[in-house]
Amino acid sequence: MSMRRKIAVFLLMILLVSALPAVSLAADGKAPEGDITANCTLEVSCDRDHRNAMTKEGYASYWTGKPGASVTVKVKNGKQAGGAAFSFHSVPGPLRVEDAATGEILGEYTGVYENGSILFTAPSSAFRIINASETEEVEVSKLQIIAEGEIPGWVQRWRVMEGDADMMLVSTHPDDELLWFGGMLPYYAGELKKKVIVVYMVGGNSPKRKNELLDGLWACGVRDYPDIGYFPDKGASSYNSTIRNWGEGAAQLRVTQMIRKYRPAVVVTQDIKGEYGHFHHIVTVEAVISAVTELAADPAYDPDSAAEHGTFAPSKLYLHLYKQNVITFDWRQPLSAFNGETGLSVAKRAFKMHISQQTGKYHVNDSGKLDCRLFGLYWSSVGEDAEHNDLFENIPASPDQTAPQ
Repeated sequence: MSMRRKIAVFLLMILLVSALPAVSLAADGKAPEGDITANCTLEVSCDRDHRNAMTKEGYASYWTGKPGASVTVKVKNGKQAGGAAFSFHSVPGPLRVEDAATGEILGEYTGVYENGSILFTAPSSAFRIINASETEEVEVSKLQIIAEGEIPGWVQRWRVMEGDADMMLVSTHPDDELLWFGGMLPYYAGELKKKVIVVYMVGGNSPKRKNELLDGLWACGVRDYPDIGYFPDKGASSYNSTIRNWGEGAAQLRVTQMIRKYRPAVVVTQDIKGEYGHFHHIVTVEAVISAVTELAADPAYDPDSAAEHGTFAPSKLYLHLYKQNVITFDWRQPLSAFNGETGLSVAKRAFKMHISQQTGKYHVNDSGKLDCRLFGLYWSSVGEDAEHNDLFENIPASPDQTAPQ
């Protein structure tokens, strides 16, 4: 074969590989309803070696688009797209979607969230997704094409919490909010439509764990974007090593600032003994106790956040596995917001979305020593519980509750 012929064959192979059909799977291995990515081909203007990263399960790899780079999507089998959902490896710059035939702008993404979506102004069977930044690359971990018609529930459209939170759930790591709390998020955020802010101490330094936690929270009915901390996920061999790695007093400061910012009526967090003795968990719980019972209401502590948000004292604090004033939840009750699925089942399904954490020995369980049903009232300014069946006993309903989109 001549050199010219070899070069032609090589170029043809590159073209074919870059236009292979995409496949995007949910946590159970099946594409969710309304996801037509498998009926599309993708052509990229750069970084062809990583094109398939956008359609693989998980977030271990990503496609990089330089300023002005594009992904051209062609929908097969006579179908049309009504939007595109994204997960980004890093906070994205602006994206623009144009119809490939007419050049009409179908939508833009200017959000600051790692997971987001663009809903088209008109359906399209061929369109270009363009990195509209003049200076910054875009890193796409996952791209899912949405069928025209009703917007599927899995499409993430995060919002910023406005007004005071009903509940703040303080989770040390991504996945702790499911392992130790079970059906709490599906029940309070999804079923009861409480305004729930989830605050993490660790997680901001790992892009894939951010994407996973967002998938899990959305599946649980949480719609207010979480507050994700940047404490390093290391140094858990001892209490002192955690303090050294996080900084002396840093955990108390973060929780205090979060309470002042979101002003929750109820705070709930993990076991005071760290569930299984995890020192990150222990430091977190100690910080929450200090912030709720003392620091957040003290104007002399961190005067900058006091000046910005005001001081604030939540009404109640619950701890997982605390043995006084205990509530034993039944997470096996069907929830109408999830078409009869139980809170426990939703939490288990959401935990599977933490793909990077599926090799561990811990699972969402409503039995045993780490029973996710058990919570005790550690502190209250509104009296002890009498009914022992609701975190919001003795607390009036929030007047500005807003239902999730």
